[in-house]
Amino acid sequence: MNASIRRITVLAATCAAAAWMVGCASSSAKLNHLSLGMSRDEVVKTLGRPHGVSAQGDVEFFTYNLLNKGVGDIKEFVVRIQKGSVESFGERSNFGSSLFGTNAPAGATAK
Repeated sequence: MNASIRRITVLAATCAAAAWMVGCASSSAKLNHLSLGMSRDEVVKTLGRPHGVSAQGDVEFFTYNLLNKGVGDIKEFVVRIQKGSVESFGERSNFGSSLFGTNAPAGATAK
């Protein structure tokens, strides 16, 4: 009986972990539906609620942890919104230090 309970517990934990990963990581292919000039509401409608938000002045940074399909890993993507519309977006590592420009949130560094 203990072996059966153990198998059920392991199966439940595995299913819960898989559901959590799917819920936290959407496909990076959704970025193909973004365009410069989109409103912040359009971004949220397209990509869902961001995993992180930071702001300074009239610039907001939405951070998304998205599944890189085909590769299977999760990458960090950033949408930079200035004066209410998308100014730039893409994989965070591709921006380097230019992502934040002169509007870097306190403590922010590019990876």
